[in-house]
Amino acid sequence: MNNTDLKLKLDKLSSKSSVEDVQNYIKDMIETRGFRNSLLERMCLLTEEVGELAKEVRKTDNNLAIDVNKEYSSSLQNEITDVFICLMGMCELINMDIVDGLKNKEEINFKRNWK
Repeated sequence: MNNTDLKLKLDKLSSKSSVEDVQNYIKDMIETRGFRNSLLERMCLLTEEVGELAKEVRKTDNNLAIDVNKEYSSSLQNEITDVFICLMGMCELINMDIVDGLKNKEEINFKRNWK
């Protein structure tokens, strides 16, 4: 798949797209851009993205100090999306269906004694 085909596939995604559609897009994006990383490398990327997300969240809390002289060019939505892409990339690498994972994990959670 080339960038033009990938862009066409992206343009077909909408808020009504299935999780499977999104996972397939991310799989194609990873392959097209050559992001063939190991699970460890993807975990490191995820950790970096979570750190960037933490910085963005800090900017939303007036009680936390940030360097006002530094230019912050990212956004909370972009950083959340980066974390999501990394997670979906990890799912792609191990051929995990995230919906099945959610259902399996929630079955475990339903058996717990929540307060």
